[in-house]
Amino acid sequence: MKKKVLFICSLLAVAFTYAGNTPTGFWYMYFGSASFKNSRWKAAYDVQYRNHNFIGDLNQLLLRGSAQYTIAPNLTLGAGYAFVQTEKIEEPDLPFTENRLFQDVLTQQTIGNSVVRHRFRLEERFIEQQDYKSRIRYQLGIDIPVYTNTEKKQSAYAALYNEVFMNLDEKSRKTNAFDRNRLYLGAGFKFNQHLGIQLGWMNQMLQKEGYQQIMLSVHHNLNL
Repeated sequence: MKKKVLFICSLLAVAFTYAGNTPTGFWYMYFGSASFKNSRWKAAYDVQYRNHNFIGDLNQLLLRGSAQYTIAPNLTLGAGYAFVQTEKIEEPDLPFTENRLFQDVLTQQTIGNSVVRHRFRLEERFIEQQDYKSRIRYQLGIDIPVYTNTEKKQSAYAALYNEVFMNLDEKSRKTNAFDRNRLYLGAGFKFNQHLGIQLGWMNQMLQKEGYQQIMLSVHHNLNL
């Protein structure tokens, strides 16, 4: 376990050092879910406050919610809505809003003591003063446990994922079918089966530029 912890700390140190040498934004996020007793239905929701800098210069405010239905233990379908407000860096902000519909297919598998996750997402995007847009996203992620306390239901883990975004609407595809790619490395701690926290670094590569983000998230699960 000590080797895993040292390896994860080393990767995070390299990532944060790299981020410190480039323009870096900070994302503050809350992810919640509510499971219903004796039901295959679940609600998922998140709030994300994304800054161009540490805090105070808003990049995006994202509010999102979805309904999910578990078909099999490792297969879930979902559909939902997101509201997004985006602003330019510094001033003038020139804000614009987006109303977004999306559909998900989520699946996971266990390899050894690690959990591998797959998410396919289709998005229909209605952006203020822009033409209709759509895109598909695929995220491959893995959670690698480094510490587990079964009695207290606590655990620490490394989290890695890569997500690629591809444009589907005809106008965007003519310009560039590729929208963006997100590579993430982080570490998390679960205080119990209902509450956890995660800190990580993300490199976001767009068509012509790239950005770094430090990401702090709270994860909260409810059983109703």
